[in-house]
Amino acid sequence: MGKAMYCEKCGHVGGVLFGKKCSYCGTKMKTFSEEMKQKYNIFYGSWFTLLSELHMLDTKEGESRRIEELLSRKNNFIMNEVANNPLFSMEEYERQVQNDRKSFYSTSQYHKYQIGEQQAKNLEIIQKEKDKQNYIPKCPICGSTNINKISISTRTVKTAVFGIIGAVDDAGKTYKSENCGSKF
Repeated sequence: MGKAMYCEKCGHVGGVLFGKKCSYCGTKMKTFSEEMKQKYNIFYGSWFTLLSELHMLDTKEGESRRIEELLSRKNNFIMNEVANNPLFSMEEYERQVQNDRKSFYSTSQYHKYQIGEQQAKNLEIIQKEKDKQNYIPKCPICGSTNINKISISTRTVKTAVFGIIGAVDDAGKTYKSENCGSKF
């Protein structure tokens, strides 16, 4: 992520990758000092943890509680550090808070969707592996899995040595049990 910055006009708080203007109102953004990051716990340790935890919460109440916690941290910072600035607009800030709230909820929903998709793919892979294990050929006579595939070279040699009669013995057979000798 780029620099952690805030807008003095609308209260947007975020990381800025390229420009230094607010993506919402176009005002020049200010950089967070380390003291402000620590004091308000914004863009410092648990702020990112809270954001990343949003997609792991199972209940709407838990998700709402986390989102409101994030917004209250931002609100504390804005009201204590930015609201007295003559550029600050309470209307712009309230719109920004609503945008943030929507953004947090949509981010949470997106992550839940992505996790659900990944879990479905993982379950499909696991099921395919189980299916492979369940379809190990077994001898119908003795039930052994100690079997070998009857190769084309074996069939060719039998046909060459015994003629048609050698070929008929293996006709339609794919495997030979090493335990009981039956072919199937």
